[in-house]
Amino acid sequence: MLNFFLFFIFGQFKDTIYFKGDSIFYNPEEEKIVLKGNAYIRYRDIELFSDSCTFLRKEELLIAKGNPVLISGKDTLKGSLMRFNIKTQKGFVYKGKSKVEKGFVWGEKIYKTEKKVIKGYTGFFTTCELSEPHYYFTSKKMKVIIDDAVIATPVLMDIEEIPILILPFWVFPISKDRKSGFLIPRPGRNSNLGLYIRDLSYYFVINNYMDLTLNLDLYERKGALFGVDFVYILYKKISGNFKFTYTREIDTKMKRWSLIGNHDQILPLGFNLKARSDFVSDKKYILEYSDIRAQRVKSESESEISLSRSFKIGSFLINSNYKKDFINKIERMNLPKINLTIFQKDLKILRTSASFSYLREIYRDTILKEERSGFMAGNAIGINKIIFDVLNLNANLNTKAGILNKDTTGRNYPFLKSLNLNTSLGTKIYGISIFKIPPFEKFLHTMTISTGYSFAPYIKNPPVKPFLGLGECRRKSILSFNLANDYETKLKNERLHILSFVLSRNYNIIEKEWSNINLNGYLLRTLPFNFSFSLIYYKDEKKWKDLNIYLSGNIPLKILSDFLFNSNVSPWNMNLTYTYKNIGGAKGFLNFNIQGGLTKNFFINFHASYDTERKIFVERSISITRNLHCFSARFNWHRIGNIWDYDFKIWITKIPDVKFERGLFEAILPKE
Repeated sequence: MLNFFLFFIFGQFKDTIYFKGDSIFYNPEEEKIVLKGNAYIRYRDIELFSDSCTFLRKEELLIAKGNPVLISGKDTLKGSLMRFNIKTQKGFVYKGKSKVEKGFVWGEKIYKTEKKVIKGYTGFFTTCELSEPHYYFTSKKMKVIIDDAVIATPVLMDIEEIPILILPFWVFPISKDRKSGFLIPRPGRNSNLGLYIRDLSYYFVINNYMDLTLNLDLYERKGALFGVDFVYILYKKISGNFKFTYTREIDTKMKRWSLIGNHDQILPLGFNLKARSDFVSDKKYILEYSDIRAQRVKSESESEISLSRSFKIGSFLINSNYKKDFINKIERMNLPKINLTIFQKDLKILRTSASFSYLREIYRDTILKEERSGFMAGNAIGINKIIFDVLNLNANLNTKAGILNKDTTGRNYPFLKSLNLNTSLGTKIYGISIFKIPPFEKFLHTMTISTGYSFAPYIKNPPVKPFLGLGECRRKSILSFNLANDYETKLKNERLHILSFVLSRNYNIIEKEWSNINLNGYLLRTLPFNFSFSLIYYKDEKKWKDLNIYLSGNIPLKILSDFLFNSNVSPWNMNLTYTYKNIGGAKGFLNFNIQGGLTKNFFINFHASYDTERKIFVERSISITRNLHCFSARFNWHRIGNIWDYDFKIWITKIPDVKFERGLFEAILPKE
């Protein structure tokens, strides 16, 4: 009866308004309903709970007291006093609390000014759901755009009641979609740059296929460094990213810059376009400013653009390349390089192909600038055949002819030729052990024996520096001998390579002279450890010399970490590499990396590079990450040579890096 009576009174509404309470009073003259005790009102998707509530029909206004709770869709608004217009869905809450997509907004006064807009005054925002949150942002004015962002001005951040950051304004995204906005900055200190703040960045979402990041780094001793990072992916046919940085240092007045990126594109008719840029102003720019270890140790840069296409009987490639060696101060440019290969065919035992190349190269160092160009045509014929089911025969005949722009005497357009014949004959011999050594199965020994012959006739060519595979063509007649041994077994039905090594030696028929003996080997290739080595036996000195050793391994430390900590922490893992060279002096480097969890939310990563001959650390770094209930913090420290830096970053786990919404200046100051 009550629902029918109220529907009759308020029949002008398109939907029924439901009222419920311990006591309901209706004043027909004032068109007012008063609910007392467990008041409940529902209209469309709006629900209101409170101790008492008054509804004024003419104003279409709800006035709720006593811990009112308003639920509209996914959003909740609480307070001690509430006024709400059910038609316009605008209202006011005193001492209110609102739950939004990724957090909570408290305010001395909260206004719901539009359907998806909430404004708060003298309040705070947090993503922590605890009654006493670990952190919050305090502000005099806040604007909440539902499923979008919280905008506040000014902002004071408190962690455990300790103020740590103040900003004139800030925006907290609460949308599930990516948004334009600010990224989290990283303060730190560097031995050369002084105190700094990196990644003062604005991230701009252009559309679903393109992003643009504008970056500003501030350095105490060098000033400002500006950066632009452009990323794009279009319909799976075009993708790439380019980053440009620029600075004019306040102490040296030097202008320094970099342009690094790549581009991939699928063109019509099966062509592929690729570009890679790696331009920098000087050799120390990356070393001094980059916080990426691989870039810091780079001593050269290389950029290129290429257009290619493959077809049934060949391939086509046109390429332009620029390479700069900062240490030796050498620049090389290929403008352009063109390759065309045709008639690539495998006719059972016969292989054939023809190739045509054009190259224009510019070379420049501190003394010399040289330009060379030339055209080359080549032909290759190869045979591969198994003889008597045990011998593998390979033979290849390569011929080349070409014209260069000039020779070393200055004569133009010299014509050059070359011919090379290479053959090899090899076989494999297998042996298996008659015994087992538990837990291993039987052992297999594979011996590969091969011999080869290389021949080139003397051809009188004009004097030129080697170019496009053309140059001086001396008579050559060389026999080669190779002996390879491979030992393996099985462990739990998995193959295990124990040892592999190759001995090789040549005999020069013309000079009637044996070469030195080369030894190359591998140990335990299929295990987490990988060990390789090489040696040369010098026949004149009768000594093995020029030892090279490379050792790498990945060591899981799960058993140790479970014993020291507990099974809930991130398992510990260690990577180890060791490189040793003794060519013209011994050099050895040990690279060590270990990472894992100290507790469930506490992680550490340590890296070091040690020069074993000089007995000094070349590089060290440590990263410590702590995940708390609502936010995470990371401390990084890094040193390479005499350069060191450290930085600190803290971020809220429920809020992504993006901190700033488009339309900022329109939304920054909420209006009553």
